[in-house]
Amino acid sequence: MAKSKSLVKSEPTGEKSANAPLVAKKSSTPYQLDPAQVERAAKGLIAHMKKHAQEKEEKAGKKNLAVDEDDSADQDQAIFLNVSTKTHVHDSNRLKPTKLPLPHPIVGSDVRICIFTKDPQRAYKDLVASDEFPADLRTRVARVIGVDKLRKKWKPFENKRQLLALYDVFMVDERVTKIVAETLGKTFYSTKSKRPIPIRLTAGAYIDKSKKDDKKKQENVIGTPKGVAKEIEAALSATYVSMSPSANTSIKVGKLSMTPQQLKENVEAVVEKLVEKHIEHKWRNVRGLYIKGPTTKALPIWLTEEQWADEDKVLDEAPQRVITDGSKKGGEKRKKWEEWEEELLDDEDLEEKRQRRKAKKAKKGPEQSQSRSISKEKRNKLKQEALQSVQTPLIAS
Repeated sequence: MAKSKSLVKSEPTGEKSANAPLVAKKSSTPYQLDPAQVERAAKGLIAHMKKHAQEKEEKAGKKNLAVDEDDSADQDQAIFLNVSTKTHVHDSNRLKPTKLPLPHPIVGSDVRICIFTKDPQRAYKDLVASDEFPADLRTRVARVIGVDKLRKKWKPFENKRQLLALYDVFMVDERVTKIVAETLGKTFYSTKSKRPIPIRLTAGAYIDKSKKDDKKKQENVIGTPKGVAKEIEAALSATYVSMSPSANTSIKVGKLSMTPQQLKENVEAVVEKLVEKHIEHKWRNVRGLYIKGPTTKALPIWLTEEQWADEDKVLDEAPQRVITDGSKKGGEKRKKWEEWEEELLDDEDLEEKRQRRKAKKAKKGPEQSQSRSISKEKRNKLKQEALQSVQTPLIAS
């Protein structure tokens, strides 16, 4: 990359360096993914993960028939997209994940779903049991729990752990997301594996937002069977990102049973929506994109050459170094320390210290004390006069 007379404005960390590295303001970095690079990384990652899983199975020996296949962690491992940004990305709604649609769903068709709803609970149970609700989806919705029942029956920590183990996917009415999060606590929300997915249980119902007086009625609106079913299906065919105030975010984009082509298409779909909607300055703020397994190293699929996200942080010339004499500040600190130390000493020790200080000054002699009192200008003048008085040069030409 060609160098230019421009500099990245560093963050205010005190003294600025005049020897900052030169970088180019304009870079040839393409602000898009290379499909060939993504597919190569996907092939390499899937092949490595399958090889590692096979070696682990052979090392273990005979298969344990007592282990449930659904509980095997190595059966279909998750694949993640790691996003690294140049500046921190802030999102106040961390408890409410954002839905990103996927062309190839990660969740299987045989999952057991539990839905946390707004009260009354019976209304939503009847909605799922309705003939208009798709039969194949009804078999997957195993339980519907209202907020009141959730607070009463699953308040103890052990009960929450049991509830977490009973179902594969949890969903929550977006109107009670905060209440459910406070009730379930870190048992559900400490990790992203089974964090309840917000859905609209008012989908399909008509809401007249122009009538402000009917706000309570609007809060109790129940969606139609077809509308809610469509909302659940959309949630099952998507992945979720919960942006945190940091420079790194991890998003589940696939699983080991997928083909490299399917994984590539999922990665491209997620990156497009994520950069467009959730990252400030969009591509200019992205430092790198990687894909990885739960225990593998991250494979890069896109890296930037630029070090900044905003053109305003690029200077046309180097900042000047400010040189200050720190002797005065150091002297003040030393003086304060000596005063504090003298306050802690007894009268006899204090007098002894003062006598040692006087004796030390007397040993220096009048010549040394005189040289200390000479100013810098006068000392330089005396040095020049001494050099001029020498008949022969000190260094032969």
